[in-house]
Amino acid sequence: MKYIDWLIQWLENYVRPSVKVRTYERYKLIIEQHIKDKIGGMELNDLSPLVLQSFITELLQSGNRKTGKGLSANSVNAIISVIQSSLKTAHLLGLTKEYTADKLKRPKLKEKPVECFTLAEQKQIEQAILNGKKDKLYGILGILAVDTYGNYLDITLTSPEESFEPGSMVKYNAYVTDAAGNVVNKEITVYIYGTPDISYNRTDITILNHTNN
Repeated sequence: MKYIDWLIQWLENYVRPSVKVRTYERYKLIIEQHIKDKIGGMELNDLSPLVLQSFITELLQSGNRKTGKGLSANSVNAIISVIQSSLKTAHLLGLTKEYTADKLKRPKLKEKPVECFTLAEQKQIEQAILNGKKDKLYGILGILAVDTYGNYLDITLTSPEESFEPGSMVKYNAYVTDAAGNVVNKEITVYIYGTPDISYNRTDITILNHTNN
């Protein structure tokens, strides 16, 4: 079986039913833009570790279709996740003799500094919200999940509780979906303070001020 033929089946029958629409669309775009024309025409059993690693090297050197330059480590790692997940499923179904995509060497990620608002900036946002004409926002909860390769994961939060008053304890069920479509459920307890901690882009302050003027 050609790899692209399997990718289409894998995408529609194993990915689409188990992930969010945006994840499915991201995988589909990766296949169309980066995998289909390069290694999609190869037989599944011909995708050796050397063939795949050579493909990854090419992506890092000249994988950007618009500029001809290399793709970022994050972009390449996302492509590797699609390759590994699709080939692992193919092996589990008996379509390949062995699974060797786990031998791929991933590019190193460059750590990006995380900059949060100062206390003064948080107060400024709080006042902009409290003085606004729209319904008041009393708390903001932000949770970010990233796997060991730097891929952002989908998170769904649910809470059966209705009390979000300052000083209350609220239990959430966090459902995290990884690149392979596996879902992990973890219960977290959040203490509701009077003033929320906010870590959004600083331009939001300007937007809020313009809205209230």
